[in-house]
Amino acid sequence: MGWVGIKLLEIQGTAGTLSMPDPNFFTGPVRLRRLGEAGWREVPLTHGHTENSRGIGVADLAYALRTGRPHRASGELAYHVLDTMHAALEASETGRHIELTSSCERPAPLPPGLLEGQLDA
Repeated sequence: MGWVGIKLLEIQGTAGTLSMPDPNFFTGPVRLRRLGEAGWREVPLTHGHTENSRGIGVADLAYALRTGRPHRASGELAYHVLDTMHAALEASETGRHIELTSSCERPAPLPPGLLEGQLDA
């Protein structure tokens, strides 16, 4: 049997580092280490959907269109995510800080306390 590594997603910023578990799975701690802090601290999960929730974005879009509320997965958000991914790659390749050229309005989070499969309170 080959070596199995633990994958995680780590984002380093000017104010600290955010460490998340492998995004292909839906378990594991989210940890934060602010600039100047000696160690990591775990960020509590507050909004449910911590098990395999693939497709929740598409389900939210369909539900929002059906009920008339704004959906969270906008084209503006998609462009900003793509811009962020390209900037992260460029920063990694060049060792420089890259200023993003895009921005978007932050979508409303799912309400806390939802049951699995529920999208609105």
